Amino acid sequence: MKKDDCLITKGYDVSDTPTLNSRLLGRLRLRHLQLIDVLGRTGNLHRAADEMNITQPAATKILQDVEEVLGTPLFKRSSRGMEPTEIGKVVGESAERILSENGRLAQNVASLKEGGYGQISVGTIMATTPDLLPKVIARLKQRHALMTVNLVTGTSDALLQSLERGDLDIVLGRLTQTRHRAVFSILPLANEELWAFTSSQTLQKLGDKLSIAKLVEWPWVLQPKSSPLRNMLDRIFADAGYSRLTNVVETTSVYATLQLVRAAGMIACLPRSIVAEGIARGDYVRIPLQIPNVMENYGLITRRDENMPNNVREFTLAVQEVTSGVTHARKRKSTLTPA
Repeated sequence: MKKDDCLITKGYDVSDTPTLNSRLLGRLRLRHLQLIDVLGRTGNLHRAADEMNITQPAATKILQDVEEVLGTPLFKRSSRGMEPTEIGKVVGESAERILSENGRLAQNVASLKEGGYGQISVGTIMATTPDLLPKVIARLKQRHALMTVNLVTGTSDALLQSLERGDLDIVLGRLTQTRHRAVFSILPLANEELWAFTSSQTLQKLGDKLSIAKLVEWPWVLQPKSSPLRNMLDRIFADAGYSRLTNVVETTSVYATLQLVRAAGMIACLPRSIVAEGIARGDYVRIPLQIPNVMENYGLITRRDENMPNNVREFTLAVQEVTSGVTHARKRKSTLTPA
């Protein structure tokens, strides 16, 4: 009986890591990883086969092959379809990262063959988009006009998930979990000044005697609860003795936020860099509240213990050049009081 046959009949008992690693190098293929990734997303072998443009028997054979290579079952059938085992979840996460890296490799090679400078995928929080990021991109393009820059905006928590999966090369944002300090490296840059604002009509409705209690009851448009800015606002209101904001619309879209403030009479809180021009034009009115930013400085975040690709190094250099000489905002007392 062959060794792999013994692994199957004895319940995939594999304890020899070097032997398993040798089998992975010799037999595991991207096609295997593609099926694991698609099956993990769809939970259905038939749909996975359709997405990969193969027959269901072929998909079944690929799954059997990869489970034989790894020496363990990766999925189990249930009333809800094919569900990954605990090992299957780990393999699925690795498959997603490897396939993402493979896709970026293909794009970089294609760009370089056409005379370009490859590409970089950058995730950024909204605070950097009006001022810092345009200057960085301009500087980068002056040096490497044919470099393709893919920009993704969002909240730090969502961007770091993409960075960990390998969908992004670098993030301008904040660490949001304790474990992130073991997963990522961060080069701190600066902090934002936060402004609460609304429309002039809404401010008139709030009246001259503005109180925090009245603001708590008014409708707000905020980032999702998982974001650092939202967590900070909830904590500050709670520390000030008021219940958390409950009359809320949640969105990560700056455009939607500004439109809801303008047209729906809501209150929002965003970095000064985003709303300063609109307030200067009279589109919005700043609410006289001091909102101390107790969040950690945002910075350049990369995956820890990975060699930095040339394009990431060039982007990092451009950020450092643009931000050099800028004084970091001081942390102010964690209170919320009318200005």
